Amino acid sequence: MKIIVCYPMKSLARTYMPHAAEALVAESEEEFFRYVKLYQPDAAVVFSEMFSAPAWEWLPAVKDSLPEKASLLVIPLYRDEALIAKVTEEMHLQEVYVLSAQLSQEEIRDQISLVLDMVDGTQVRQETNTNGTVYALMSYGSSGITTFCINYPIVLARRYPEKRIAVLDMNEAKPDLSRFFKLHKHQLALFRPDFWDKEKARKRNWLDVCKQSTHMPNLYYAHAANKWKSSELTNLISSFREQFDYVYIDWGYCFPETEAMQRLLDVADRNLLFVRADPFSVENAREWIRAWKDRGVSCEVLLSHMDKGQPFRIGEGMSLYGIVPRISEGRLMQAQLSNSVLVEEFFPPKLYVTSLKHLAESEYTVKSAVPV
Repeated sequence: MKIIVCYPMKSLARTYMPHAAEALVAESEEEFFRYVKLYQPDAAVVFSEMFSAPAWEWLPAVKDSLPEKASLLVIPLYRDEALIAKVTEEMHLQEVYVLSAQLSQEEIRDQISLVLDMVDGTQVRQETNTNGTVYALMSYGSSGITTFCINYPIVLARRYPEKRIAVLDMNEAKPDLSRFFKLHKHQLALFRPDFWDKEKARKRNWLDVCKQSTHMPNLYYAHAANKWKSSELTNLISSFREQFDYVYIDWGYCFPETEAMQRLLDVADRNLLFVRADPFSVENAREWIRAWKDRGVSCEVLLSHMDKGQPFRIGEGMSLYGIVPRISEGRLMQAQLSNSVLVEEFFPPKLYVTSLKHLAESEYTVKSAVPV
């Protein structure tokens, strides 16, 4: 692969590049354009500090100078990052990958390797044509989605070690899952150009992009909170469905009802609305589900924060997927402060673990995972 790098010092520029990459370094803006014209690279890596003109001028000029299918990777200064991302989106620049300005030298090298598909390939992609199940998880807030996504996939992965499981944090308002698992180096937003093209999204090995669980080798996480367009979201879900058996999407709040949220509800296999086990929450859920049912969207309820022995009634018109018992606030706070996964602890909450195990057992047996 022919790569041209635009950076002020040749000796330092190579330290940002993957070890296997052979790159030609241009030490000025003029030299970069000359090298591009002469050598027609497969990819270019540019640092925004090399260009004196505004981003809306130099960025499209750089892209236009490259061959049609060449990838352009931009490493921005912090002050330029938002503007460069905006210019890329509004001018519909194809094959432009904008890295985060907060990455270290090693992290930049790793992300360049991922984008240019130059990783060692330690994560072997499943070649069979998987038709995975996609779950969209939503709530009105404080209903336990993040706690569920931290704990349940581990139980599921342990129960079905032959299955590959992905957990995607799409909660733009509160990406707590990304904070808990430290997913800042595993952001799907970097690969937005891939999601503009369904075939390109299918070809990338998303196992390399995601973070593999330290607890279970068949469990993967990724930060996916972004203002996705409907078509991007469709291609993202389609590509993950082919490479994973179960995909859990923490969407978070079910309001405001955006176009992207509508698309997620349409393309997901099962939509789960997390509802606290109190009359007001249940009634709100009933109205929300009824409104979406009129639009042709089905949704199931996962009743959370259920106290032991508490009677419950959700009434007609709502399908109950499962029940998750309450965990004391002190117990949850202790786990969060220690960054501990409850189901992996030496003394986990027994009722909570039992309910998650029942959900996992029910994946292969019945449509609903409600205890009998």
